[in-house]
Amino acid sequence: MSCSTSLAKMILFIFNIVFFLLGAASVGVGIWVAVNKSDLFRVINLIDARVDQGDNKGQIDSVANQNGLVMVAGFILIGIGAFTLVVGFCGCCGAVKESKCLLGMYAFLVGLVLAVEVAAAILAAVYQARIRTAAEDGMYGLQEKMFVAMTDYLSDSTSDNNKTVTTLINYLQMSFDCCGAKKPGDIANSSSWLLSNRSWEGRELQTPITCCQIRQDQKTAAAAPGYNWVSKLNGTLVDPSCPFTGTTQHTKTCYSGIMDFIGKFAGPLIGVCAGIAVFELFCIIVACCLVRAIEPKD
Repeated sequence: MSCSTSLAKMILFIFNIVFFLLGAASVGVGIWVAVNKSDLFRVINLIDARVDQGDNKGQIDSVANQNGLVMVAGFILIGIGAFTLVVGFCGCCGAVKESKCLLGMYAFLVGLVLAVEVAAAILAAVYQARIRTAAEDGMYGLQEKMFVAMTDYLSDSTSDNNKTVTTLINYLQMSFDCCGAKKPGDIANSSSWLLSNRSWEGRELQTPITCCQIRQDQKTAAAAPGYNWVSKLNGTLVDPSCPFTGTTQHTKTCYSGIMDFIGKFAGPLIGVCAGIAVFELFCIIVACCLVRAIEPKD
């Protein structure tokens, strides 16, 4: 066996043992997230030193009820991890055992991932307008049917599905300084929100609280499930009267907010994606060269 072939085997083995370990870790974390949701949130609360001690139990109970998002996240981790395990196994064993079959399978799987990534990038560029419309329609449908006012969101009688959707939309609006799906502020006209209990401390909410500007030093705490909005509203908002007047709410939709955020990191993001694509292509070339270099066994 030539020196170049041995080097190719070593490179492929090292890269794919990392893939294999990452895949195993992803599967393990995914199973743990899906099975032990309460433990996950207890760990998060232990890590987050900004959470008030008195709010811990309420936060755990509140988040533990958001089963939908947690289960989906767990299954996604399991799926990605399982695929990475298979790829890593084919690469490692193919290199060590000099198996043309496993190396060919490895090159095919990595090539498939690369093809999907390239196709996704092309489709995203070509159908950008359609993607925006679909994203806005999807969020609009959720806010129209399931988003509720903060009073109902904090109530134990509200369904888990409504709480899950409201949690997601509230998080988006606070994180990306946005309000609504298709037009700024259209969430205040959604059927579900208008039918929910909008009474707050003797006044009526005119716009969702998370549509209002959050003080910069309170954003992280306010985004945590179980945040005590009742006692901390005035200290959280830049303008405490905003929920009752709507005059100083955010003036962009959440799709625009997300795209603005992505735009800030467009250069590094493109660089990372290009680097990943080049790395995958390199792995395919190394695997193919190794297949050709392996001498047939008698």
